[in-house]
Amino acid sequence: MTVCVGELAAMLARRFPLSWAEPWDRVGLRIGDPDQPVERVYVALDATIASIREAARSGCQVLVTHHPPFLADVSAIVADDPAGAIVAEALRLGVAVISEHTNLDRSPEGRVALARACGFTGMEPLEQGTEELDLVTVYAPEGSEGRIIDAMAAAGAGRIGMYERCSFSAPGIGTFTPLPGSSPAVGGHEATAAAEVRVEMVAPRGDGGRVACAARAVHPYEEPLITVTRVTRPRAQASLGAVGDIPATTLDGLAAVVAKRLGVPVRIWGEAGDPVRRVAFANGSGGSLIGAACAAGADVLVLGEVRYHDALAALESGLRILEAGHDATEYPLVGVLASVVETIVGAQAVVQEPRSIRWRVTGS
Repeated sequence: MTVCVGELAAMLARRFPLSWAEPWDRVGLRIGDPDQPVERVYVALDATIASIREAARSGCQVLVTHHPPFLADVSAIVADDPAGAIVAEALRLGVAVISEHTNLDRSPEGRVALARACGFTGMEPLEQGTEELDLVTVYAPEGSEGRIIDAMAAAGAGRIGMYERCSFSAPGIGTFTPLPGSSPAVGGHEATAAAEVRVEMVAPRGDGGRVACAARAVHPYEEPLITVTRVTRPRAQASLGAVGDIPATTLDGLAAVVAKRLGVPVRIWGEAGDPVRRVAFANGSGGSLIGAACAAGADVLVLGEVRYHDALAALESGLRILEAGHDATEYPLVGVLASVVETIVGAQAVVQEPRSIRWRVTGS
């Protein structure tokens, strides 16, 4: 399938909505020309100069990564700055960069990638927080709700987890009295009662105004009532981390399984014989999920790395920690990305970065 860079980015954003990302994250198309045709795609963990050069060497026009090339706002592109050097090299070699970071972490397949890499299935979402959304409400004459929902969905409304075009409609009676100079779409210039429908759809935070304008463009009334409200909902399937029960083992027994499956040494916080039955998993830096793991009744949290005092606090709460390295716990996400990109451009057009662990322990 022949696509351009912008189309590839849009298709990935549909699978991993950018609204799922943390507010500080920088996801989506980061570098490159949206109109550039795509023949081959290189998929890697990190957007580095080395991966950009390897993408170019492999005949790829796009580098799709988990980690973005930069997280801070870039105010200048200069070659002697780390972020600027990456941007300059990508532009020089004609390699666009698309990154799917915490939005990929929150996807149903992303949140279980580490657990599956360790050999465990049947995991539930771990994160139990909330997310803020814009709720767009439209009052319209009966029979016009279909095109209004179409317009709002096209503007990005109606995505809830792995469902799209989600909407709610309820009938009611709208009343109004037209003033001189008005052109009512229903009734005359007298007090009017009309059968109306209340249509509601959610949109990513900050997108409500754009969705409201899309609804306004197709609304039959000259003065429609369209409102945007900030709302909060509990997270569901689109959540960070995973938790579930495994066959009974010990802390050292689980550590041995994780070490073997990921091919890295594991740092253990807890006693060797501590019983383990319920395990939580978090990609990369998962210290923010310690509270969720405790609340979920997990015996141990498997992650990339954790801060020292966070580990101490976890132990005080009865939660053991297994650290297996940021890259080792997130490399399974490269396979998730590669599989999705293959559905877009074809398996023969995708090159997956070989697994590479850039650290070692004393004596190895």
